[in-house]
Amino acid sequence: MYVSPTPWTPSLLHAESGGQSTRRNVVVPLFDGMATDRTVEFAASLAEEWNGDVILVNPVVRPSGTQFDGSDELLDEHRKTAERVLRTALGPNTDVETRGTARVGRSLSAIVGETSDDVSAGAVVIDDPVSATQSNPLGRNVPARLACTVDCDVLTVGGSHASKTISSVLVPVSGGPHSGLAVDVARYVAQAHGAWVELLHVIETDADDRQRAAAEEYVAAARDRLGDFKNVDTWVLEADDSTDAIIEQSKYYDVTVMGAPQKGRLREFVFGSTIGEVRSAAHNTVVTVERPHERDSLLSRWL
Repeated sequence: MYVSPTPWTPSLLHAESGGQSTRRNVVVPLFDGMATDRTVEFAASLAEEWNGDVILVNPVVRPSGTQFDGSDELLDEHRKTAERVLRTALGPNTDVETRGTARVGRSLSAIVGETSDDVSAGAVVIDDPVSATQSNPLGRNVPARLACTVDCDVLTVGGSHASKTISSVLVPVSGGPHSGLAVDVARYVAQAHGAWVELLHVIETDADDRQRAAAEEYVAAARDRLGDFKNVDTWVLEADDSTDAIIEQSKYYDVTVMGAPQKGRLREFVFGSTIGEVRSAAHNTVVTVERPHERDSLLSRWL
């Protein structure tokens, strides 16, 4: 859950600062030839801030044991589908460079991994398999599987309620390994849309003075990571249940950005169930973020 652990760790202001990668492009894979408009728009927001391109890849999966058909006609058909999705989601007047492509491979993960490497992607942005209306070939473990095959950040866009505009972003900060990335992504989105960022940390209602003081340091560490970004507030909220508190607060924001569950079966069960509940019950768009190959926590010195 997003209630801070005890005992409280001191010196939380020593969080690693977020840095801009030289990998600036954003890849969006299609599932069954589709991607939701909000996922493509979210990818465009990142690419705009990074001065990169959005690449929609339409995978042609040919599992082992089947004929590996990579004909020009087949790929051209899938490429046109990707370009059509781009036009529908972003329209003709977008300021972001975009392109649609099609690739053949033995698995969706392999195709997305190869594409992200070839185009120097800084992020792969996908529809949440639970929230998206279409099916997908990998089931509910798409983000986890992609995180094992790509050398860039993985962002999952979902939630039961799609926000038409973005003027505010809620970030429930925690000690998870992707908490720093969540703060970074919130800033990129806020800058692209001129939005406000709210950094929220939840403590239990019976927290003692030491815990309350540490909680203030917690949100201060997240605030420091935003650097010179001005449109931000920090808030320590008392609540009996952190998941319910986040869901309730989501009513007042357009987007919620959260770090993905920690690795390990028990941690993924506890933290993953929290994120799953927020995704399904939140009143806005929910974005979960994951940085596969490094720990990027606000508590990275101690985790």
